[in-house]
Amino acid sequence: MKKFLAYILLALLFTACKKDEVRSVYTLPAGTPAFSSSIQSVVLDSTKKNDVAAAFSWATVSYGIHADVTYSLEFDTSNTLSHAIAFIMNADTAKRYTVAELNAIALQTGLEGGKAGTLYVRMKGEVRQNGTSTNPSTIPVTYSAILTITVTPYAPGNIARMWVPGEYQGWNAGTAPTIADAAGKGAYEGYIYFPNNASGNYTFKITTAPNWNDPAWGYESNTKMVKGGGNLFTPGEGYFLVRANVNSRDWSTTLTTWSLVGDAIADNWETDIPMTYDVASGTWIAASVAVKGSGGFKFRANKGWTLNYGPTDGKLVQDGGNISAPGGVAGNYKVVLNLSESGHYTYTITKL
Repeated sequence: MKKFLAYILLALLFTACKKDEVRSVYTLPAGTPAFSSSIQSVVLDSTKKNDVAAAFSWATVSYGIHADVTYSLEFDTSNTLSHAIAFIMNADTAKRYTVAELNAIALQTGLEGGKAGTLYVRMKGEVRQNGTSTNPSTIPVTYSAILTITVTPYAPGNIARMWVPGEYQGWNAGTAPTIADAAGKGAYEGYIYFPNNASGNYTFKITTAPNWNDPAWGYESNTKMVKGGGNLFTPGEGYFLVRANVNSRDWSTTLTTWSLVGDAIADNWETDIPMTYDVASGTWIAASVAVKGSGGFKFRANKGWTLNYGPTDGKLVQDGGNISAPGGVAGNYKVVLNLSESGHYTYTITKL
């Protein structure tokens, strides 16, 4: 009799467990979620940066279970979206982009300023389990149909710039690299490579035009510069962040080396994967990086967080967001960081 009662109890427990399992089984969304854009074509105007350029909206996605769905928008110049840049919208089902934001996205995907080009856009819906790369969701991702829009971005050339001629490039102001005032507040910065110099001369000045017509900014003290001053300098060869504030007259040079860090390429946010500087292209390269299908990574200098870059609304900026595998596809990728154009930093991630 006791054995009989025990069998009944086990059967009841098994039935209860089966019912719980049934409740947790998801169903894939039927059909393709609706996805729409307010524009089919747009010419972006740099004088109207804060105006709304485009608005996207999409239908909610349901998997028939109690789970939050995270939405993202993906942009690419290829209709396969194999190298798409993605922007997480969390639970939102609509997004408006200003002229400046859409322009940054267009340039980041590879469109050229002043030229009409095609952007392919889609919505991605996914269930994220705890939001970590070590515990990803196994529920399939849902995509909308791909929309096609024609965008003519403007070049970032309207940013105020100054030129940095020096011993390292023959004191030629006309061909000197530039530093930029991206925020429009008189604070200029840019990254410049100073190659090995047998004479040990790593001096430079800062001109307001690609010529020597006006007095150049030069040395007054270790922290201050002045028009018509002596030569500024770096302590040696290497890849330096050069900063100059024409209001406070502060100047500085910071030697940098670059690496990748993040849980999409390691098990934590402290293990750095070093990048190598390529003199010919003026870029930092990680030739082959194993990127997970979830999680993210960023660029950081000198294995610290004082200088770190990630994408925000398509633009690579200080303390920006995280980079993820395009389309959530894990694999080996070539990652390239380009800081050579002051005021317009970019990166590429290409599947090998």
